[in-house]
Amino acid sequence: MGVSSAATVKQALSEGVIDEGGPYERLNAFAAAADLVFLCTPIDHILGILRAWADKPPAFREGAVVSDVGSTKSIICAAAAQAFEASRAAFVGSHPMAGSERSGLGARDPHLFENACWILCPENSTPPPALQKLSGFVAALGGRQVMLEPERHDMAVAHVSHLPQLLASALAAFVGSRPALAESGLQIAGGGFRDMTRLAASSFEVWNPILRTNLAQVLSALDGYRESLGALETDLRKDNAGAVFSAGQELRSRLQTHRKGLTHTLSEIVVDLEDKPGALLAVLQPLAEAELNVLDCEILKVREGEEGVLMLAFAHEQSAETALLLLQDAGLTARRR
Repeated sequence: MGVSSAATVKQALSEGVIDEGGPYERLNAFAAAADLVFLCTPIDHILGILRAWADKPPAFREGAVVSDVGSTKSIICAAAAQAFEASRAAFVGSHPMAGSERSGLGARDPHLFENACWILCPENSTPPPALQKLSGFVAALGGRQVMLEPERHDMAVAHVSHLPQLLASALAAFVGSRPALAESGLQIAGGGFRDMTRLAASSFEVWNPILRTNLAQVLSALDGYRESLGALETDLRKDNAGAVFSAGQELRSRLQTHRKGLTHTLSEIVVDLEDKPGALLAVLQPLAEAELNVLDCEILKVREGEEGVLMLAFAHEQSAETALLLLQDAGLTARRR
């Protein structure tokens, strides 16, 4: 069952996304009929729903579980604690670390949660059956679960999600505020600038409630980063910036072993990739014919008009070795990473 605007419900019904739909006025009735409820609205609306339920809760089923997909957790879980204090249902906050700047039914992706990190934020009072029910649902979608306390979640996402968004927006705005520089800069900008400013395409309407509801942690992250930039400036003036590069490389190497939330180290190979039509197909086709599953794929170097390097990651050492031999037999230059 889905609750949304009339136009969205109509589209969702016609495309088979839901079996039954209705307006927001029917939210309580739909919630009372469900075993598992997800609040997938913007954070302000999630908080509004929970505060309304604190005054007049739906007649939930015994053992029903309610969760959300909000990007901040402390304020949501606190509101839920009041709403579900004497309820037959249980609330477990969650945050799937997947998605894009796109929104609406047209942006849906059936594989969105496969191997993606899905954070669950149970409280000490969370009934084990409720956590098991939500955990089973996440597992069925292919998500990898991480358990975090709400406060620890908010601190972590402030540094690895919210801070990168602000830095990307600030960098794009900084370059864009200098028209002469922007005009020539965009002509020569390579993969580095594009990668670092991709998040700048995100909507402020989406991010505003996220930043407001995690403001203290975001400001703390900004303060720490500002200090780090100041130290880097000092090191640059002393021709001594190598330490920050080394520290950055060390952290990045750790991230590469846990791409998209996988808990185990992936086995990786790199392939020289010529910039021409069919180059990607020439790499992937022999792997597909051998039924090898590529868990991750990344272009490590983007140099327009020249060769690049394609990284392919596999779950097991044997799969990586098989892929390496197949690509070498196909005349491609491939090596272990």
